[in-house]
Amino acid sequence: MIKLFVTDLDGTLLGEDHYIKNEDIDALKKMIEQGTPLAVASGRMDHEIIEVLKRVGVNGHRVSQNGAFVFDAEDQEVYSKTFDHDLARRIIETIDQEPMVKTVSTADKTYTKEHSKWIDMISEQMFHDIIVNPELNEQIGTKVTPSKITLHGKESDVMSAAEKVAQMFGEEIDSFISHETCVDMMPKAINKQTGLRQLIDLLGIKADEIACVGDSFNDSSMFEMTPHSYVMSTAHTKVKEKANTIVDHVHEAIEDLDKKGLLTQKEQAVDI
Repeated sequence: MIKLFVTDLDGTLLGEDHYIKNEDIDALKKMIEQGTPLAVASGRMDHEIIEVLKRVGVNGHRVSQNGAFVFDAEDQEVYSKTFDHDLARRIIETIDQEPMVKTVSTADKTYTKEHSKWIDMISEQMFHDIIVNPELNEQIGTKVTPSKITLHGKESDVMSAAEKVAQMFGEEIDSFISHETCVDMMPKAINKQTGLRQLIDLLGIKADEIACVGDSFNDSSMFEMTPHSYVMSTAHTKVKEKANTIVDHVHEAIEDLDKKGLLTQKEQAVDI
């Protein structure tokens, strides 16, 4: 039986302009009411996940910033991880000359060194404003403690940047394309799988007792955890290869699990 259903946000549950399909909302509500808990695993910040859960009208566990922060459904912190200060400063110095937009995320804020049209475009898809701080580089490790460092740009530039980052820091960090327009750099061994493992250890459930749905490279690690993995049909071919089943919508993943008899029914529901 599935004891936890995990969904990504952008490109999966969350569409452009923060749109959420009514069919997905209804399916999630019914699933939770029947007794299968929800977790959201996203590259977004925790407060953004909370906002999405409010809009859906449900409660759930939260794995934010690709696994850097984990909270249970009762708002208890399960895990958190930020960059070593020296490593963060070295990364910032190295990528400073890259012709791409750079942002630095902390637990609850996003910073950039200078304003651009890209910053405006990125801000429109967030639930908070990006703080422009010309002294950002100098404040890394003192006033600013990074949990995620991101390069933003066109898809072709992003693919190239991802290779460069892996070559320069591959043994020291985790990095991946979290969206076609950005490359995320994370502390070593921080990804959605490691974050989810912290959560399921707390809940006392096994990896093959979860189901997950996502659409990007940063979802690949959680696909590897369980045979009950679903990927959006809009995903990159290499991402699709990591999951077991292709779907067009989140509610289709839930419906597939239900048809297979893997979701808890109300009369079977027990606390975990």
